[in-house]
Amino acid sequence: MISFQMLVHNQARLIATVFAIAILFFLSAAQVGLLVGWCGTTSAIIRHADADIWVMAKQTPAFDYGTAIPRSRIYQVRTVPGVKWAEGMIIAWNTWQRPDGRRINIELIGLDTSCIGGPWDMVAGVVQQIHRPESVIVDELFMEQLGVAAVGDECEMYGTHARVEGISRGIRTFTASPFVFTSLKSARRYDKRYSDAEVTYVLVRCGSGQDPQAVRDAIRNAVPHVDVLTSSEFVVKTVSYWMLETGIGITVVVTAILGLMVSVVITYQSLFAITNENLGNYATLFAIGFGRLKLVSIVVFQAMFLGVVGISLGSILFFYVANLSRKTPIPLEMTPAVFFAIAVISLVNCFVASLVSMRSILSIDPVTVFRA
Repeated sequence: MISFQMLVHNQARLIATVFAIAILFFLSAAQVGLLVGWCGTTSAIIRHADADIWVMAKQTPAFDYGTAIPRSRIYQVRTVPGVKWAEGMIIAWNTWQRPDGRRINIELIGLDTSCIGGPWDMVAGVVQQIHRPESVIVDELFMEQLGVAAVGDECEMYGTHARVEGISRGIRTFTASPFVFTSLKSARRYDKRYSDAEVTYVLVRCGSGQDPQAVRDAIRNAVPHVDVLTSSEFVVKTVSYWMLETGIGITVVVTAILGLMVSVVITYQSLFAITNENLGNYATLFAIGFGRLKLVSIVVFQAMFLGVVGISLGSILFFYVANLSRKTPIPLEMTPAVFFAIAVISLVNCFVASLVSMRSILSIDPVTVFRA
């Protein structure tokens, strides 16, 4: 094919262009993957909790910054029509003292009777073991940071003894302070700021066939001085806080957009150079009967070829790195829809670059073939 032959005529430029597009696509996908991973991390406990509705203190900005509400709210919620069950949860910032005496900040989560909102994947032990006296569950990602190596290791929180009775998997934190799970009773012992009459959240499950939004509205009318959100609303609120109000998400999005914009420039420069190198060939093709539309299609094919090959290589690199990041505190994650959107945007960028380089083709004069 003529268009392909023009591309491979200068193999060094072809390889450099494909490599550049692949790297830029990888960087853009990595930035977006980081954003998706962060969104998943900030909302993981909410999404995995078997709850339809969350009741919390007014103006709670995100899951990590809940404040105390009266425990009586649990019993008030249970009386609302449409509620199947309601349980409490405590979340509090605490200090973990390792066996070597070093102290680190943690997020302590106290779970109610049914352990709703607790770890969803256990490496060792079972979640219900937190109801044993002085028992906690830590995640395998942060064992080294917490100074523990196995079930049975011990530590202290504000001078109160704790023993690791279980190890979870994949419970990351966005704040760099590891989550540590225990029971409501133990959480109050470890964090003296909470009294026996307080919790942070009330987690609610609706009865069969009940509309969570209708039950949410009923709770709002029945329970005073609280915010009531469905799980999906609480996910959006938490993610919005971390991604938008802190500015982190905007920075990542801007970086991804810049990567895509740079790929347009590089693709354009490469196509423009290839087109100019072959202007004589284009003029000859035009002189022997190739229409301008046919010549334009050659340039478009070249742009799409470069884009597809570059995106394919960039995708392989991205998924390889994403796989390596699965066991790290900050994973690269991607949904099929988001990945497809990035790939389409990249191909559109390549098409736009081809349109810009078409100017030389559209101004070709076939008479130049017969000069000199």
